[in-house]
Amino acid sequence: MSLSLEAVRFALLTRFLKGQAKVPQMPEAAVRIRQLLSDPRTSLEHLARVINSDPPLSAYLMQFAESPLIRGTRPCVSMRDLLARLGTRQLGALVLGFTVRNLFISKEKPLQQAFRQRWSKARERAAYSAALAQRCRQPLDESMLAGLLQDIGSLPLLAELEHWPDFPRDAQSLDSLCDHLSGDIGALVLTRWQVPTSLIECTRHRNQWQHQHDGPGNLTDLVLLASALQAQSVAIAEPLPAQIRLGLEQPLASLREELHGEQQLWLRLLA
Repeated sequence: MSLSLEAVRFALLTRFLKGQAKVPQMPEAAVRIRQLLSDPRTSLEHLARVINSDPPLSAYLMQFAESPLIRGTRPCVSMRDLLARLGTRQLGALVLGFTVRNLFISKEKPLQQAFRQRWSKARERAAYSAALAQRCRQPLDESMLAGLLQDIGSLPLLAELEHWPDFPRDAQSLDSLCDHLSGDIGALVLTRWQVPTSLIECTRHRNQWQHQHDGPGNLTDLVLLASALQAQSVAIAEPLPAQIRLGLEQPLASLREELHGEQQLWLRLLA
C-alpha cells in the first residue's frame, strides 16, 4: 500500500466529513416506532400490533418483561402490558439497539467478521453499562443503548473499506483503523440520527481514558468505565477520572469481579 496508515486514516475521515462516504440511515423499524411514539393519536393497542408484526423484535422486547427495566408487582403477560410499563423512551432505546445490528452487510468475509466481532464487544459493553447503571442510579435504557452505540462509527467505516481494496484485511489492521476513527465517525452518524446529545458524547469520547469534565459522573463516564472493564488490557494503577466521578474507585479487576453476575444477566438479555 503506497499510502501510510496515518494518511489512509486522514483520507477516510475526510471522506466522511465531506459527505463523500455513505453514512447509514437510522434503521427503518426504529424510525417507524419513533414516528408512532411521537404521534399522540397512537394507542398502546396500535403500537403493540405493529411490534407483534415483527416477530424477532417482539420476542426480543418480551425478554425484558422480568428485567430491572420493568417495575411493577404483576408480571407482563402481553406486549401491551410490556409497553405500558416501559414508556416511550425505554421502548425507543430498546428498538434502536435491536435494529442497529442488521445495518451492516458485506460480501467480503473479513469485513463481515470484523463487524461481528465488534458487535459482540458492543453487547458486552452494553451489559457492563447496564450493570454499572444499577450501581450508579443512571437510566438503564439509556446506559445500555449508549454502550451499544459507542462503537457505531465502525459500521460505516468497514462498509467504506469495500471501496479501498488495497487496505489490509487482517484483524489487527481493521481493529486499529476502527479504534482510531470510530469515535469521530460515530459522532457524525448519531448527529444525523438526531439522538440525544448524551449518546453522541459517549461516542465522541470513546477510549479517551483520561477524559475530564466539570461536575458529577455522567453517561460518558459510565460508558468509558464499561469499556475499560471490558478491555482487560487496560492496565491502569490509578483509578480513571470516570471512576472517581462515579464513586467507583476500586481496581478495575475487583470491580469487574463484583459486576460479573449482573453483567452476564444483561448479556443474556441482549443476545
